[in-house]
Amino acid sequence: MTADLPRTASTVIVGGGIVGAATAFFLGDRGESDVVVLERATLGSGTSKGGLGGIRHQFVDELDVRLSLMATAFWREFHTFTGGTHEFEERGYLFIATTREGLAQLREPLPLYERLKVPVEMLDRADIERLVPGIRTDDLAGGRLCARDGYGDPVTALACFAAAATLEGVRFFEGTDVDALIREGDRVTGVRCGNATIACERVLIATGCWTAALAATASVAVPVWPYRRSIMESGPIPHLAATPLVIEWESGFHFRPKEGRVRFAPPNLTTEGKVEKGPAGPPASFEELTFPPLDVPPSLEPWVKERAAHRHRSFADLEIRDAWSCYYEMTPDDHPVVGRVPELAGLYIAAGFSGHGFMHVPATAQLIVEEMLDGRAATLDITDLSLERFRTGRRPFTATVL
Repeated sequence: MTADLPRTASTVIVGGGIVGAATAFFLGDRGESDVVVLERATLGSGTSKGGLGGIRHQFVDELDVRLSLMATAFWREFHTFTGGTHEFEERGYLFIATTREGLAQLREPLPLYERLKVPVEMLDRADIERLVPGIRTDDLAGGRLCARDGYGDPVTALACFAAAATLEGVRFFEGTDVDALIREGDRVTGVRCGNATIACERVLIATGCWTAALAATASVAVPVWPYRRSIMESGPIPHLAATPLVIEWESGFHFRPKEGRVRFAPPNLTTEGKVEKGPAGPPASFEELTFPPLDVPPSLEPWVKERAAHRHRSFADLEIRDAWSCYYEMTPDDHPVVGRVPELAGLYIAAGFSGHGFMHVPATAQLIVEEMLDGRAATLDITDLSLERFRTGRRPFTATVL
């Protein structure tokens, strides 16, 4: 593919997932037509194709909630902005707790939601049964619902972003590996792809869990690493098609309808069979990361069947029709790096979303474009998402995958 690459561009985006495609769209929307997106495989072939597609407001940090408010305003009017069709199914996110401690944790952020005018309510067992007929509630302490949450389809949304960006003049190149960033002093001036180079004013690294290696070619350390998560899909269960996305607070077990079927997102299991909702901690080094194989651990299917059957009577004889794994792109505080690299002009990063990339992408992509073109993100202050926080030891967020 390198023979077809341009020699210059205003902006090079490395990574053709949902983040790269959305950023390309917002750049094109601002009149930046000389934009190139480079994807080593095919668009959306990395993490974007594997996610559950959840979109929610229920976070514990204010910036996360504000990102959600900004993003969902876009998701609701997706066709108006892009001309494409992507359905944001606002059927709600229902968190359920089996312990009093878990229920207390669900109550904690209620003052934040009230202040930001996010419609969240606490539910008792009867409320939960009305929302999800057939769900088991005798072991529940209660739940929390935001009816304005829901879910979408990352692959569909990505295709629409890419199509709209192409109409704006953005060029996408698949099957194109970026070997290194080109650094001259305190500035990045382009990228190298095999024997070809592209000179540019700015580069955005949107390569998910592969970010650390590419950033290192410009002597920039980025604490992003891969964490394998698995998804399973049932056969047809059409009578659950209108239910919320349900999450067990203590176990991290998710399920949601998907075109007449149900998708399940289990936690990982340790070698001792214990539930692991997120990684125990960062790797010892980011220089040579270990990427777990993207198979589905054989212990997960029996766990999912047992847990699902326990939670809902329709899952008593659950048939798993499909299963796959993908990588979450983790950071030490479970929040992304979004913004310019402070010491290196022309270099920007949008990676490390820790499972929240799709839901927030209309916000984060717009905000990174504001930094690129205006010098700062004005719609929301994203200073706390800067790479600098990891260097100073500042911790503005509550680390949480759910």
